[in-house]
Order: sequence, then structure tokens, then C-alpha cells
Amino acid sequence: MRTLCEQQKPLLLSLLFFVVSALLSSNLAWAQSESQRKLFRTLYSLALQGKEDAVKNRRQPLDSYPITHYLDYALLRNKMPQLPEQGIADFKTKHPNSPLNKQLKNYLTEQLGLQKKWSTYLKYHNGFDQGKRQCWYLNARIDQGQTQDLAPLIQTIWMSGLSAPDSCDPVFQWWQNEGHLTDAKLLQRIKLTFESNNFSLAEHLKKQLKSKPEWVNHAITLMKDPEQGLSQSLQWVDHPELPAFIHKTSMRMATKKPATLHKIWPKIKAKHPLSQNQYHQIERQMALFAATDYETFSIDAMNQLPTSMKDDQIKAWIVRYHLHHGQWQKVFDALKQMSPRQLSQDRWQYWSARAMAKTGQQTEAKKIFNGLRKKTNYYGFLAADHLREPYRLCKKPVTPSLSQFKPPSAIIRAIELHHAGLLTSARREWNTQYKSLNRDEKIALAQLVNTEGWYAKTITTMADLGLWENYDWRYPIAHQNIIHAQANTANPMPQWVMAIIKQESAWAKDAVSRANAHGLMQLIPPTAKTIAKQLGLTINNNRELHQPPLNIKLGVQYQKNLFKQFNHPILVAAAYNAGEGKSVDWSTGFSKAPDIWLETIPYRETRNYVTKILSNVTIYDWLINQTPRRISSWMPTMPIDQAPTSPWPNNTVSQQTVQATCTP
Repeated sequence: MRTLCEQQKPLLLSLLFFVVSALLSSNLAWAQSESQRKLFRTLYSLALQGKEDAVKNRRQPLDSYPITHYLDYALLRNKMPQLPEQGIADFKTKHPNSPLNKQLKNYLTEQLGLQKKWSTYLKYHNGFDQGKRQCWYLNARIDQGQTQDLAPLIQTIWMSGLSAPDSCDPVFQWWQNEGHLTDAKLLQRIKLTFESNNFSLAEHLKKQLKSKPEWVNHAITLMKDPEQGLSQSLQWVDHPELPAFIHKTSMRMATKKPATLHKIWPKIKAKHPLSQNQYHQIERQMALFAATDYETFSIDAMNQLPTSMKDDQIKAWIVRYHLHHGQWQKVFDALKQMSPRQLSQDRWQYWSARAMAKTGQQTEAKKIFNGLRKKTNYYGFLAADHLREPYRLCKKPVTPSLSQFKPPSAIIRAIELHHAGLLTSARREWNTQYKSLNRDEKIALAQLVNTEGWYAKTITTMADLGLWENYDWRYPIAHQNIIHAQANTANPMPQWVMAIIKQESAWAKDAVSRANAHGLMQLIPPTAKTIAKQLGLTINNNRELHQPPLNIKLGVQYQKNLFKQFNHPILVAAAYNAGEGKSVDWSTGFSKAPDIWLETIPYRETRNYVTKILSNVTIYDWLINQTPRRISSWMPTMPIDQAPTSPWPNNTVSQQTVQATCTP
């Protein structure tokens, strides 16, 4: 008789065979998926080049692939100069809900406008647009004789302080030939150019005037050279339009050259009869921007403003002015002038505690620090450092309750498009179905895209759901091989690089800023090319900066250059955001205390940026090493006026690692 173990052997062997088979099957499916992804990328590139036969002959393995129709889309894009109306219609019939239909229509409309196929253009344009497309629509209406009620539409576009696209020129010419252009309208538009500070357009419009009032010349003079114009205005004859021009020009001068305006302001104020509110607006603007330059007159200018003009921004800069000069009692007094709402912010709670500690109110300072140290941010970490307390860093991971979650088809397409590098298309597909998911489905989706390496979407989903303490998903530890390969010295450390990426792009590989910075580490193309040359590399186009390995390699080298130049984390972070020249400028005459230096940076964006970098690097240090260095270890004293740096706030604190705790 066999023992129980012997009886179970066949069953165990069967289970083992099943598990192994399942694993092999899973691996085979993954391999097939990777094979499909590779083939799709190849064929998509061929399709964009119009190589239809090559695509047709090799696409059969992609029959079951969810984004195969993007090959048809790419082929249609290549054919756009031939105006493939029927092909676009057939595509829409096959894929009625695809966001690609809108894209194809836009491409076709663009080509119809470029080729001046006006009768067909009207089939695809609904009459509501802007810029050159709207002017193409108006051109089409004129060409087809559909001119009824057209003049008001043209006037709406023409009546702007900005220059119109060249495609509008024939439309404006028709409108003028029809007798709609008058001196009154020209003068009205010249006033709009003043609002837009577009003196070249104003000069162009001036030439078309039959009668040229003197105020037109004054307006152009003020736009061309505000400083000279304001000085000359002291000799001008008053006219009804002049006060508005003086007010606007003075506001511009107050922003750009507050000290210069301050010198001539009494004469301007005496000469030009502005309203009391306009005087106050100019004086507030002048005081504020003079304060950001730490002009000596700015503190009196801010204090002398009427109560209605002492808003939160002015009150903040009164505090910063006194911080800059190390006047702690005045810092404390200025903080008391803030509203309870403003004073409750973490920033001003921290400075209240610092001011109390500096003015002998140690017990009160500790109470504030003790409440603030429970915050998981820059100010909370600093408060904990002052008290030598642990950090409030608590992981609260989320587990999807939907074990069998099956993402919608559009989301599946979005994930595959992400793998293909078609990130704009990926987001379009994502947006068609993401909002329809419930909370549990979104959590399950976040886990899925995190596994797929689409970290930017995981981060935005966590933000959407308010799951701020799911740090493993909100702070991805990604692209480790390339980061560790490049950041293999003390400056920068891997956690510093990840902190930069988190703040710059939130791990979006194709991020492009308003300043035309690209990729994970947000590199401006000229800077990237300079660094590439340093490394013996060549960049052919900006899209290459969206490739993580290249972007990280260049970004880390730039960080190394900055650390070599400044040898101070805060100066490096500030230079990365505001430019190297600003870190140089701010290394003279500023406070040596790093927290004061940071708070008194003139640029709000840079102040917020550096605090986020310091917070991010602390969190990444915690995720990687469990016991992070204290945030003050990244904040030695500032090398102001070439002074040597030293640990801050002291040797003991700045050299410590710190425990993270969930305890409030």
C-alpha cells in the first residue's frame, strides 16, 4: 500500500507541470507582445514615409494588435497633400469613436487651406476657429460668393492689438475694398496695440490714417521707449487719451525699472491727472518690484501704501525685506500684520517660529515648530530639524480591490501607444475613457500603468484621487540603470537626479515647457546641444530629447557642470531653474543662512522650485535608504561674497540621518 505522500506525487507533478506550462505560456505571450511592439514601431515609421507596400506585406502579425489601425492613420497622413477624403471617410466608418478622426479632419482642413480648395474647405470647417484657419474660412466664403454678413466677422479678427496671420491679408483687403475701414476703427485698433505693446503694428496702422491725431505719436513713443516717453510726456499737451497711456506705461516701468520710475514719479504724478486708484496701483507695483530688487526705498514705499493696496503679496515682501537685512524684530512685527489666513500657511508658520526664536520667545517657537514638523514638506522637515525630531513620512500604499480589472479598450490602446513612443496619441486615447472609471478602477489602472512604466500617468492618477501618501507610486524609482551609471559620484547623487525629474516633468518623457524645455529633465535645446558636444554626442532634433537614456545622460552632465561651478545644492537647483547668471547674481549681498537665502529669492517660481527639490530629494533618500539624511544636510550656509560654507544649522543636525515615522 502506498503512503499518502506517494499517493500525492502524481497530483504534485501535475500541478508542477501546470504551473511551469502557465509560466512558459505567459512568457511566450509577453515575448509575442514585445515582438508586436517592435514590429509596430518599424511599420509606423514606414507608414509615415508612405511605404504602403512594405507596410501591407509585413503587417499580418499585427492583426490582433490593438493599435494596428494607427498604421492606416499614418498612411493617410502621408497622403494628405493628395486630399484623401474617401480614405478618411472609410477610416471613420471603421473606427467611429477614435480620436484619430478629429486629427485626420484637422490635417485635411490644413491641406485644403494651404491648397486654397475653398469649396471643399467649407465642407469641413464649421465657421468657428481662430488664426489662419478662421481666415481661410473667410477666404473660402469670399471665393464662393457667400459674403452676406461677412464684414462683422472680419472686423472681429481685424480689431486686435496683435498682428494677424498672412492668410488674413486677402480677407482684410476685401473688407477694406468694401469700404469698411475708417479712421475711427484705425484709432480704436491703435489703442488696442498699446494694450498689447505692439508699436510696429501701431506704426503700420498710423500710415493708413487720413488724419493723424498727436496722441498717436505719443502712444508710439511710449511703447518704443517707456523711460524716454514718460520724460517727454512732462512737456505734452493734455488730451483725453493721455492718462490711460501714462497709467499703462507707468505700470510697465514699475515692473521693469522701478528705481528709474521712482526718480521721476513725483513729476509724472504732478503733471498727469490720473485717478487716485491709478496712482495707488502704480505706487504698489513700483514698491513691489523695487522690493524684489531690495532697493532701499522699497520698504518705505510698501509701508506708505494705503491699507487697500497692502495685499498678501506686499505683506510677504515686507517680511522678506527684513529677512534679507536680518532685522528679526521687524520680521516678527511684519508677520503680525498678516491676516490669520495668510499666517496659517506653512511658509509663514515657519518664519513666525524662526522670528520668535530669534527674539527670545523660545517656548512659543517650539510650539509652532512642533505643529509644523508633522507636515511632509520642506517646512515640516526643517521644523523637525530645528527640534531634532523624526520626520512625518508615512507610506500608505493602496491595493486595488478589483483583482480581475480589465482596462477599457481605449486605455489598452493608450498603453500600447505609450510603449510605441506615441505619447500625445496615448494621452488622447486615455482621455476618452479615464473619467468614466470609478475610484477602484482608477486605482487598479494606476497599478497597471505603473507596472508598464507609464509613471507620469500613475502620478497624475494618485493626484486625481488625493492619495498623497502612496509614495511608491507618486515617487517612482525608475530608469535606475542609466541614473546610477551617470550619477555615480557624490554630485549629483541618484536621489538628487530623481528629485529633479519629479519636479521638472513628473516623469513625463515627452514633456515640453513654455520655455521649450524637453523631456524628463527639461533640457532647453541649445543647452542640450552644448552638453552633447561636451560628451561627444550629436542631437539631430528635439524629439531625441524625449528618449530617457539620452535626456538623463545630458541632464546629469549638466548637473555635474553646475555642481562644479557652484559646489552648493541650493545654488545648483536655483541655477537649473532660473539660469546660472541668477545664481551668480544672488551669491552677492544675500543672506548666508540657507533658509533665508531661499525665502528671499526674487522669483516666486524659483523659490517654490528649490523648496520642492529639497523636499523631493529627502523623500527619495527615504525611499531608497529608509533612513534619509536630514534636509538641512543639503543646505550648508551660502557662499555669499565667496565666504566658505559650513554645516547648518549646526554640525550635529546636518550630519544626521533621521527616522521616518507615521506617528503624528
